Amino acid sequence: MSWPYPCRAAAILGLGRTGRALVEHLSRLGLELFLSEKRTLSPEERWFLERHGVRWEEGGHTEKILRYELIIPSPGVPPHEPVLRAARRRRIPVFSELEVAWKLARPSCVIAVTGTNGKSTTTALIGKLLQVVGEEPVVAGNIGTPAVSTVPAAEGRPWVLEVSSYQLEWIAEFRPDVAVFLNFAPDHLDYHGSPGGYFAAKAKIFRNQGPADFAVLSQELIGKVAPRARVLLYEEAVLPSGWGEGLPEHLILDLKAAFAATAAAFPEIAGSPPPYEAVAAALKQPHRFEYVGEIQGVPFIDDSKATNAHATAAALAAVPGKCVLLLGGRHKGRGYEILRPLLREKVRLCVLFGESREFFTGLLSSWEIPFVHASSPDEVLERAYRAALPGDLVLLSPACASFDQFHDYAHRGLVFQGAFRALARRLGRMSRA
Repeated sequence: MSWPYPCRAAAILGLGRTGRALVEHLSRLGLELFLSEKRTLSPEERWFLERHGVRWEEGGHTEKILRYELIIPSPGVPPHEPVLRAARRRRIPVFSELEVAWKLARPSCVIAVTGTNGKSTTTALIGKLLQVVGEEPVVAGNIGTPAVSTVPAAEGRPWVLEVSSYQLEWIAEFRPDVAVFLNFAPDHLDYHGSPGGYFAAKAKIFRNQGPADFAVLSQELIGKVAPRARVLLYEEAVLPSGWGEGLPEHLILDLKAAFAATAAAFPEIAGSPPPYEAVAAALKQPHRFEYVGEIQGVPFIDDSKATNAHATAAALAAVPGKCVLLLGGRHKGRGYEILRPLLREKVRLCVLFGESREFFTGLLSSWEIPFVHASSPDEVLERAYRAALPGDLVLLSPACASFDQFHDYAHRGLVFQGAFRALARRLGRMSRA
């Protein structure tokens, strides 16, 4: 891969997963790199930067960044960060890792998926569909591996990318052959500032497409965007016979979106689809309504990936009877009204935890929904188990971000799974884990 920009010096903001991937791959191109991190770097991180010949600063983003000809912010750095505002005023280019990776890559086609919920499942389904028909796709992006890490592997192959609003915020030329916008609900308002800002970032997935490309979206979104690409409404997709039987509605929609997007890029799949059993495994994403085990007949479900009310509503709609809901984390401030009827219908008790306990105390009190408070994951699960009646399940579907107590939603899910195993050992009644 060759560097596509005229500049030879770049600043990277943030040394999380994306920042590390950028350092690893851009340092190979002989660029002068500078890493800026708000927190204090660990000894391992300093050694990592030294090994790759990267200068750095820690404890805050300073104007040193503005000496560089290109700035690449990690997804967690919001656009209102003062140094990014200063960069815009000085007309210093600011591009996301997604944009840089796309400029470097030479795939056979790009299928990109965004939306408030269902991105990972739909992306995994598209990857699985292509894999089982022999297309050897490379799946990357927000689903796990940063896109820039897969640039060499993607050459000449289908590149399937889950893309977030954070990544789309800083694109310039990114142009997928097939762009999927699944759904929209207010989220990440602390980052984008308003629902309108969040929607505008999501809608950028269509911005550079032309008449030869495909825009796959829902009926509710078609009146809010005006793609120049050929429009496919995924709700109208006809699934092959036997596909999706028994799935809840939100997974049926993810399956339809994946099938419509894959068939747009590879029309032969519509005429000769693979067996459903070959792709169904992709519906089971970690921490997305994941069965953890049972204690004395009470199932425990890990839906930690539900970081907003829209996702928790989908989980509650899939609950066959009643549940005890584990609710909490860093709340999003708004959008929770969608939960009110489902809480009344499906929830026996809410166990509130994390930073948002007081917020939900007020909200649930006004809705007359029963709740209790708990502190540690062990206490949360203990109280939930004690409250569950025969036929109930315990559902971790927090409707909040995880960053008050955990690294991310996956870390939160793993901690709660560990608490489940500890509770089961204490009670000596675990039937399966």
